[in-house]
Amino acid sequence: MNDQSLPNRDQRRPAVTSGGDSLPAFFFAHQRWFEIGFWVLMAIISAWLNALSVLDDYRRLGLEIQGWEPFCWEFSSGLVWLALIPLVLALERRVPLHTDRLFRHLCWHGLFSLVVSVLHVVGMVLIRETVYTSMGVQYDFGNWSEELLYEYRKDVMSYASLLTIVLLYRFVVSRVRGEAQVVATGEDASRMERPDRLLIRKLGREFVVRVEDIEWVETSGNYMNLHQGGRIYPLRSTLKALLTQLDPGQFVQIHR
Repeated sequence: MNDQSLPNRDQRRPAVTSGGDSLPAFFFAHQRWFEIGFWVLMAIISAWLNALSVLDDYRRLGLEIQGWEPFCWEFSSGLVWLALIPLVLALERRVPLHTDRLFRHLCWHGLFSLVVSVLHVVGMVLIRETVYTSMGVQYDFGNWSEELLYEYRKDVMSYASLLTIVLLYRFVVSRVRGEAQVVATGEDASRMERPDRLLIRKLGREFVVRVEDIEWVETSGNYMNLHQGGRIYPLRSTLKALLTQLDPGQFVQIHR
C-alpha cells in the first residue's frame, strides 16, 4: 500500500523481545484468523439482521413472502461481499488513500467501486437463481439497468465503509505495535544526524533497537514503518527526513 521503501542491504533477522503472553501478543500471533473471523462475523450479523428487517417490513405491509426469501437475498449478498473483500484490499494496496495523492486515488476507488458493484450484483443473482431453482420457483431480479443503479447506491456505501474499517484497523494496530523514536544520548543527541539506535515503545514496554537490525522501511501516510522480524514500528517522519539520517551504506531507496 506504499509508494516508497528502503531495504536494509544486510537483510539481518533481528532478535526482538516479545510482549509475553498478553492479549495483544496473542492477537498478533493469530492476527490473520482474527481478521478473517471479523469479516465472516460481520457478514453473518449484517445479513441476519437485514433479513429480519425485510421480513418484518413485508409482513407489516401485508405483502406475501416466503420466510426463507429475505435470508436468501441477504446471505447471497453477504457471501459475495466476503469473496470480494480480498479484491478490495488488493486494490487499496495498489492505490492507497494517502494524503499526498488523495483526490486522484479517490477517483480510482470510485471507478473500482463500479466494478466491484457489478461483480457483487452478478454473483448474488447467480446464487439466488440457484437457490430459487432448488426450491422449485423462479427468481426475478427485475429490470437490470434500474436494479444495477439501485444496488450501486448501496454498494458504494459498503465499499466506503469497508475501506474506512480497514484504515482505522491499520491505524490502531500500528499504534499498538509501538511508536519508534530516535534514542537521545546526552550531549550528542542534538547533533545526531545518523542515529544507530531507536527507542521502541511497544505494548507498554520500551526496547532499544539498532538501526542495522531493521530489514526495510516503507512509508505509510505521515509515518515511516520500520520492519523488523515480522513486526512493524511506526516512526513519525517523512522519507526525505529519514534518508538524511540513515546510512546509505546500509539502506538504499528502491521506490519513489
